[in-house]
Amino acid sequence: MEIQQDLRSHIRFYFEGQLRILSDVRTTDMLMRWLRSEAMRTGTKEGCNEGDCGACTCIVGHLNESGVIQFRLINTCIYPLSYLDGAWLISVETLSSCGSLASVQSEMLPLNLSQCGFCTPGFVMAVLYAQISQKDQTSEEALAGNLCRCTGYGGLIEAARRAQSLPIEPAFTAEIQKAEKILRDLPADGFSIVAEGSRVDAPKSLKHLLDLRNSFPSATIVSGATDFGLWVTKKLDRPEHIILTKFCIELTSISSGPDVIETGAAVSIEDFGDSLIPEYPELREWFHRFGGPQVRCSGTLGGNIANGSPIGDSSPVLIALGASLKIRSYRAERFIPIEDFFIEYGKQDLRPDEVLVSVLVPRRKNIKRLVVEKISKRHDQDISIVLAAMAEFSSGAPRYRLAFGGMAATPMLAKRTMESLDPNDLAHDFSPLSDHRADAWYRLSVSKNLVHDFLSGSASDG
Repeated sequence: MEIQQDLRSHIRFYFEGQLRILSDVRTTDMLMRWLRSEAMRTGTKEGCNEGDCGACTCIVGHLNESGVIQFRLINTCIYPLSYLDGAWLISVETLSSCGSLASVQSEMLPLNLSQCGFCTPGFVMAVLYAQISQKDQTSEEALAGNLCRCTGYGGLIEAARRAQSLPIEPAFTAEIQKAEKILRDLPADGFSIVAEGSRVDAPKSLKHLLDLRNSFPSATIVSGATDFGLWVTKKLDRPEHIILTKFCIELTSISSGPDVIETGAAVSIEDFGDSLIPEYPELREWFHRFGGPQVRCSGTLGGNIANGSPIGDSSPVLIALGASLKIRSYRAERFIPIEDFFIEYGKQDLRPDEVLVSVLVPRRKNIKRLVVEKISKRHDQDISIVLAAMAEFSSGAPRYRLAFGGMAATPMLAKRTMESLDPNDLAHDFSPLSDHRADAWYRLSVSKNLVHDFLSGSASDG
């Protein structure tokens, strides 16, 4: 087995009218540091440094399969610099390149939407993303990943509402066309950068990814980096070698067959939601509470699953739907029900040479009713206390699948309750812990209520 040697030793991206090339890129380099300390674009602010406040928000654009730029909102504090390869980076300073205020800024100015001003650049970028992405979302949903401590949200929501109805400015449209031309001319290849004792590999194919995984089983696989970024900025981890799945073509595709929707493990939560909501419209609110837009645009489905967190929001829903996982190694391919993937806390059924390739979600056919309830201290961008995903099937056994996160060391089915249909049996299925988010009795009590409401038909399905 040979590892590709003819790879680039640098990344390339478009920024402020020119193609940038960086060769000194380390495993721990985050985009915000480069913007503020090297590019000297200090409009991007450092707030929480964990992807929660939105002060560091920027926009990146990557070419989709049609050669058209697809925009994504990101938290630069936890966005690896290496992720910029092949992208167009748009910071708040980019908006002033035409010599005047952008329309989103013009809408914010008369509403006096800046007091201390620290959060303002992030809000400007979030409102711009709402304008240019033209997604089906409310102004509140568009701003869910940004926090403000002094201005107040009423005016910010109004500015977002106004901007969402405005057309894209001609100057920005011209810049989009220029960026697309430059990015289309870049060869579609991978890169491997060794710098100062660190190594970053970005394979373009599944074969190359599996070769790397087999040869370097101790390397850290990085998918969405919303957790990895925190390991670097908060835990101060310094991994020597990371392998990025972001650029692997086979892991970034979504395909719909007659029986399943297959989603690549490196597909973002945002794209996964866009593909699944038409099949399961009941999931719309759940997706919009799956972190803020910045987190959904960066975080990936496979990353959320493979981390094995008992409070990862995707796993209980996928378990309830009866999803399965495709796992590959250099040796073989295997499929397992997603509930069998989680062995115990911190341990998943993934061998050192294996990679999670895709998630297979059954089509709607036999699923009669689906209810997902997320219990958290605040509505937007918060970690779940309990997440209950409950599905009723029109045929087959069992008739119900009741899956929970936050109730055990892993996300799992309430098997005894599924047989008895008695909410009190949740006490036999789970022994939840007490922590700083909630006491065990609360988790158990609220879960019983959720199951009771679902079985009695009084739970909301939207």
